[in-house]
Formats: sequence, C-alpha cells, structure tokens
Amino acid sequence: MIFLDNFFGKKMRDKRTINELLAKGLNKKEISLVPKSFDVVGDILIFIDFPKELEKKEKFIGQCFLEFHKNIRVVAKKVKKYSGKFRTPKIRIIAGARRKNTIYKENNVRLRLDVEKTYFSARLANERLRIAKQVKKGENVLVMFSGVGPYVCVIAKNTEAKKVVGIEINKTAHKYSEENIR
Repeated sequence: MIFLDNFFGKKMRDKRTINELLAKGLNKKEISLVPKSFDVVGDILIFIDFPKELEKKEKFIGQCFLEFHKNIRVVAKKVKKYSGKFRTPKIRIIAGARRKNTIYKENNVRLRLDVEKTYFSARLANERLRIAKQVKKGENVLVMFSGVGPYVCVIAKNTEAKKVVGIEINKTAHKYSEENIR
C-alpha cells in the first residue's frame, strides 16, 4: 500500500505536487476527499475506497495520477470487494490503458497476473520472503491456494528447496502461475 502523504509532499520534475495537479479541477474540499492510500500492482494503481462524491471527477483524478507517477500506466478503482469462489475483486479502469493485466516484480521474481481475474496482494511481499527464508535446503514445499504463484516462485528462486508444488482451483490463476514458473 502506498500512502498519498508521500505523494502530496513529493514534487515532480517540474516541481508540481499532486495537490497542485488536482487543484486544476478540484476544490479544496474535493482534494481532501481523494483517497489517501492505494495499491500499486506492477504499473496499475488501484484505489481501494473511492468516495461517491468524487465519481464524476474520477477520470480527472486518474489522469492527474498518471501525469504525476510516471511508472503508472493504468489507474483503477475497486468497485466490489473480494468475493466469490476465487475471492476476486471487481475493478473498473478510470484512466490510462484499458487493461487489467500487468507484470509485478518482487523478491527476485516477475509475476504476470490479471488484477481482476485472480487474487493477488502486493502487501504480502514481505510475508512471502519471510516464509521463503524458513525453507531449508533439500525440502519439498507444497503451496496450497497458490494463485498466480507468488509463494511458489519466491521460494523456488530464493531457496535451495528440492521441489516446490503449487495447487490452485482458479484455472486462470493457475495458467498465470505456470507462465510465471517458466
């Protein structure tokens, strides 16, 4: 999770802050309603809770974030929490490229995934590395509910495990996992 406080004080190359960009189309009250935190997965920024009061200006807000944060190519908002058999969210793109797939990098691995069709949390990166550090040389590891393979890949890449196996019921996530393992 990235907190906007880091961005509100940070200046772009041309010395503008995110607040200055937002002020081109929002009043002070509206700027205060802009979510203070969001997730970044690869080059996709996802607002978790986006206020209804700003829905008519969400495209403008998304464009400001694209302009401010050069590594972001897609700005989206979560419109439905994790739900269903596969615990996947409903995501709506508000600015940038019209795609929900990305490449995410962590702990010496690259993971391709779709932020809407698979369950994935970038917030667990440290936990994945912590678990990997507990794996001993020559061990066999079984990862239940392996999703797109973040635990499988982090363990395989950063340990001397003999074998790492992932099991996943979501066929889309499993397909991404097989690609990520390759």
